[in-house]
Amino acid sequence: MDNESLFFLIFNLNDEFPVLDNLMIFGATYLIYLTFIFISFLGFKGGIREKKAFLLIFLGLPIAVLLIKGIHLFFYEPRPFVTFHFSPIVGETADASFPSRHATISAVFAFAFTYFKSKWVLLLLPVMAWIGLSRVFVGVHYPLDILGGFAVGAISIFIALKIKDLLKIYLLR
Repeated sequence: MDNESLFFLIFNLNDEFPVLDNLMIFGATYLIYLTFIFISFLGFKGGIREKKAFLLIFLGLPIAVLLIKGIHLFFYEPRPFVTFHFSPIVGETADASFPSRHATISAVFAFAFTYFKSKWVLLLLPVMAWIGLSRVFVGVHYPLDILGGFAVGAISIFIALKIKDLLKIYLLR
């Protein structure tokens, strides 16, 4: 199944189940902010693993933004609602679709907590999947945009860890 076919398979589920519609709208719009508030709380009040993950997120997010901007310089994919001329379920600007910024940010959150083996990863990985799936469901991203966002998030955490190691070596001379 190709990217567009999978998109329409997921997108055409809207208006079938009102509860699902509301869950997906929440996941596509508000869940990322709620997750940020939650991880901020964990960063200040959680254990040592959560505090380390929070610091890694603060190093990884700017890297993710730079990677996304770099991708946009060389590759532009219009959003599905622009390509197929329909109104998405949620309001969204008609900028680049690939990679999904929401998916990237949620991946940075989840993978930072995964790296430090926090118990909260059992919540953050499903939240990452929910955010990604919901962005397709509401019509603002293709499935590959979401997978690309997850990959950019993972690469951002990898680069952030390498920078952390370099800083540790430099600062401990």
